[in-house]
Amino acid sequence: MESIIIKKVRIVDPNSTHNGQRCDVLIVEGNIVEIASDLKTPDDADVWEAEGAAISPGWVDLQAHFYDPGAEHKEGLKNGALAASHGGFTRVILNANSLAHPDNKSAVSFLQAQTEDFTCRLHPMACVSQQGAGMALSEMHDLARAGAVAFSDDQPIDRTEMLRRALEYGSTLVQPVLSLPLDLGLNAGAMMHEGDTSTHMGVTGNPSASEVMRIQRDLQIAKYTGGRLHFPVVSAAESVDLIRSAKSEGMNITCGTTANHLRFIDEDLSDFDGTLKVMPPFRGAADREALRQGVIDGTIDAVVSDHRPEDLEHHDVEFSLSSFGIAGIESAFAIAHRALKGTSKGDSLSALVRALSTGPRHVLGLEQPSIMPGQKAELTWFHPEQPWKDSSITKGTNKVQSTENQNDKLIGNPLGTVCGMKGFRRD
Repeated sequence: MESIIIKKVRIVDPNSTHNGQRCDVLIVEGNIVEIASDLKTPDDADVWEAEGAAISPGWVDLQAHFYDPGAEHKEGLKNGALAASHGGFTRVILNANSLAHPDNKSAVSFLQAQTEDFTCRLHPMACVSQQGAGMALSEMHDLARAGAVAFSDDQPIDRTEMLRRALEYGSTLVQPVLSLPLDLGLNAGAMMHEGDTSTHMGVTGNPSASEVMRIQRDLQIAKYTGGRLHFPVVSAAESVDLIRSAKSEGMNITCGTTANHLRFIDEDLSDFDGTLKVMPPFRGAADREALRQGVIDGTIDAVVSDHRPEDLEHHDVEFSLSSFGIAGIESAFAIAHRALKGTSKGDSLSALVRALSTGPRHVLGLEQPSIMPGQKAELTWFHPEQPWKDSSITKGTNKVQSTENQNDKLIGNPLGTVCGMKGFRRD
């Protein structure tokens, strides 16, 4: 990439003096060199133009699985990075791989070495505990120096002592500790939310209390240790209230939810669609509305894809045997935008962009880019009103299909990304 000029584009970036303006943006050799209302197009520039389009700081997916190494056939780093670029992401945080357990410097360094030539940047999380077993603490400081951006076992931290030690040991680090707030022992073998729908379906359900109790416990531990705690996915209304209150007290707490939790509720599983089998589960309509409001008011810092692609062998089976998770990295923006659009008070687009860009960076303590002359270019080009176009890049067969119902069509289309010297434009 030598130069790109993005024409007549609305800038969505509160850190830019051009926020809300429609401008031309000239990028040369990975740097933003000029922003003005009508720039002359250089002869060698690649022209990007779409009427009604916008740009924002590059989107960060705070939680995704590419299953590499160990199950590359489900996605793999190269294909996952390409799918992420099609979803508008300039960075993806790789969740702790339960097949490889990145609990040592070599595992983290290996992941970093594989990702240099991709169209988006991939950053590894490392395990909180050795082998992700929840028994002995990993070498968190060594892992941080090796490049880990956060610590997660990708499962609940059941032992109170483990969470306490992780928060104490990591209190001098920028990288947060992630605690999935679920007590899976409260109703063993749960496959969805516990409620009227699970009762009618005859399926074991997970109650909201299993999440709320863990958040109450973890907030107390965080207050005691003073550590940095992040809840990767919250799903219940009471959880949002607890976190909002903790933040108002000045606690160093952050949280996220998935794009799909903003869209679906437990009733959507009534036909036993294994694609919608996730953990934590989709809960009731009141919970979904609380999540939406949490994004709007900033209580929820990040909206993630929680991309978990599955092959046909593990997905096209009966509901009870279907693996948990949705392949959603390409559709995350469209799903979240459609869910928030016109349903909540406030500027839903700006709130969503914040939860995809500056919010995740705040969680991880990353530098905040801005769309200003003299800054390195890291931005996402998107159209908030175009129907979403499915590029079908992911290998996951467990994708949520776009509906033909006009009232539920996915709106919002990522068009391209610029990440340093790498420019990516969708066909």
